Amino acid sequence: MSSPKVLIVDDNENITEVVKDYFEHENIECKAINDGHEGLVEIHNNKYDLILLDLAIPRYSGIDILEELKKESIVNKNIVIFTASVVKQADMEKFLDIGVKEVLEKPISLALLESIKQKYLK
Repeated sequence: MSSPKVLIVDDNENITEVVKDYFEHENIECKAINDGHEGLVEIHNNKYDLILLDLAIPRYSGIDILEELKKESIVNKNIVIFTASVVKQADMEKFLDIGVKEVLEKPISLALLESIKQKYLK
């Protein structure tokens, strides 16, 4: 059985580096992308067991990615949103329809990453 694969799409390279290091230390394949357009291409071209997505990416945001996935009827992905902003309930319901499993506020702790790993990468 192949190891689980995680994709992180976040413009903050410090965050993506720490999260990537964590998953790789846990023997989980992990790719970090710091650009929204590149992140969408990566989602199209590869299968991931978990996608960690920041909403506030300049130029092409996590919301843009989610809307594109919905247009293409690509749902039921394990998408967890990392965000520093408050998500309104109406937006949350829209995200859940697309396949978002939960929304987590930054900063993200190692304990939170561990719980995400347990939940989505069994």
